[in-house]
Amino acid sequence: MHILVFGLNHNTAPIDVRERFFVSEDKLEALLKTLKEKNLNESVILSTCNRTEVYLAIKHPHEGISILKEILSETLNAEIEWLDKYTYTFIDEDAYGHLFSVASGLDSMVIGEPQILGQVKDAYRAATFLGTTGFYLNRLFHRAFHVAKRVRTETKIGYNPVSISSMAVELSRHIFGDLSNKKILVIGAGEMCEIALKHFKKEGLKEIYITNRTFEKAKALSEIVSGKPCRFEELSEFLTRVDMVLSSTGADNYIIKKEDMIPVMKKRKNRPIFFIDIAMPRDIEPGINDFENIYLYNIDDLKELSAKYLKNRLKESEYAKTIINDEIVKFSQWLRQLETHPLITHVVDRAELIRSEEFNKMIKKIKHLDDDTIKNIEVLTKNIVNKIIHPHLLLIKKERRPEILELVKKLFNYENDAEEKMDNRHEG
Repeated sequence: MHILVFGLNHNTAPIDVRERFFVSEDKLEALLKTLKEKNLNESVILSTCNRTEVYLAIKHPHEGISILKEILSETLNAEIEWLDKYTYTFIDEDAYGHLFSVASGLDSMVIGEPQILGQVKDAYRAATFLGTTGFYLNRLFHRAFHVAKRVRTETKIGYNPVSISSMAVELSRHIFGDLSNKKILVIGAGEMCEIALKHFKKEGLKEIYITNRTFEKAKALSEIVSGKPCRFEELSEFLTRVDMVLSSTGADNYIIKKEDMIPVMKKRKNRPIFFIDIAMPRDIEPGINDFENIYLYNIDDLKELSAKYLKNRLKESEYAKTIINDEIVKFSQWLRQLETHPLITHVVDRAELIRSEEFNKMIKKIKHLDDDTIKNIEVLTKNIVNKIIHPHLLLIKKERRPEILELVKKLFNYENDAEEKMDNRHEG
């Protein structure tokens, strides 16, 4: 079995390309299901403002890449040329080394930023919940979480944490200098907005307006940061009052369009206004930059600013890479053990076959189960099976007495299944 990563990130693709490949929550389930239907059974999709990556455990990686490109091109309506021009592919050691780096914050635009580990965990949880992970990816991702913890514990890579949100505040300081007398409108009420607002409060910013399509969310965040909630319908009115706007929502389309700013700038009497758009896909139409006295910055504009922090973290990142290389060796050894022990692969495959057959029988018998309940039952049965077979796998790895291994073979019908596979090959 091979581990494969296919994707793009802030180093390989500009923001307008990353935007097209962004997989929102409402698209994630359908895409994972499509991968499973095409026999790409073990898959995880990680999609953030800076990257979209597909992780696979697969027997034939090159064939898998071709299938994956077709699916992504069709599902995301992306040009096939982009899939060649802007993407990267990592296999085996390079693949899990890449995941370890991503989870540890070494592959981020801002080296060591802490949010990415949570995003990796969320991506894994979603795939597990939808039943698209298995023995190999489960082990890989749990190892990645362990590696990230080691990096955070054994290096200072995460000391004085820096994130996209804090970079947005740094940019504001570069633009205005003293922020204490400035007014800001924040569009969105998610984690990135909350982090940014906490940094703004430290800068002494006193007049903060928060809006969100769901007013209650804007109100809740306002209470945390002592801001003033405003209704989304009043957006244009508040755009006439503030000095800067920070936007980070999950909207599929632009919230602020070029034509929206014509009446706003008239009311402002052409006073300058600064926009910082850290959403993916973007919230603000890039064309507003064409107007005099409107200044728009997006995630990619924060790259130069993050370079300042990169220098201080290069030494720590070298220590972190040593840890990652050590973990790559360990994970490679574990995979090789599986290959040298076909009995282990057989036990895993047979247990999963029995589980899936019994699970499908049960689902057909029990009527009126909703999708969430079915998914939860499947995750539960997988966890139970994994815990049952785990002692047997340890026994196979550590036991040297032939009679014990023969007993395990009989328990899991190893010889009969092997003969059946051989017969099928001859018939084919």
